[in-house]
Amino acid sequence: MTPIEASSLLATLIGLICNWRQERGSQATERFQDFMVWLSHHHFESLRERIFASDELQRELGELLQQDFADLGVKLDAIAGAISSVADKIDTLSQVGRALGASDEALSDQAAEILKFFDQSGAIRLLVSDFPQACVFLPENRVVQFSEARFVEADVAALESLGFIKLVDQNNSGSPIYALTRAGTALAATLREIPI
Repeated sequence: MTPIEASSLLATLIGLICNWRQERGSQATERFQDFMVWLSHHHFESLRERIFASDELQRELGELLQQDFADLGVKLDAIAGAISSVADKIDTLSQVGRALGASDEALSDQAAEILKFFDQSGAIRLLVSDFPQACVFLPENRVVQFSEARFVEADVAALESLGFIKLVDQNNSGSPIYALTRAGTALAATLREIPI
């Protein structure tokens, strides 16, 4: 299965779990079996077949559906928020997300700019400097001040929470050092070019 197929299947499955949960999930005692019946009733036979073709997917889905609905809802909301915040930075998707009202917590323009710069510069690591509030791209020690310096830490934290960068070390002062992830590079490739 290609990454796009897997992502599409995951998005479909998450959406259907949300729909099932709203319709009757809280009433079901055996949630996995009820969800499978619900899929059949709504004519998602090919998805049911994919689920039943994988013991691992059946097990993981069963465990997911057994979670407390309040916890499950929080996790599903987090996924939806992450998708919306990323979609807001991709030209062809941002308008659709805004039209749907899904981009309330969008990734900031500055966070996208930091990510794009990290990727384009070929830097290996990113460090947030306190004085001045800036990003230091390593190993060249290139200091870049972005327009909204007071939000640099928050923007870097947002990039980390979405999996676009990863905490890998600390410097001698205890400041975090980040590496770019493959997901970060993939998103950066969809963002507009910036002068470096």
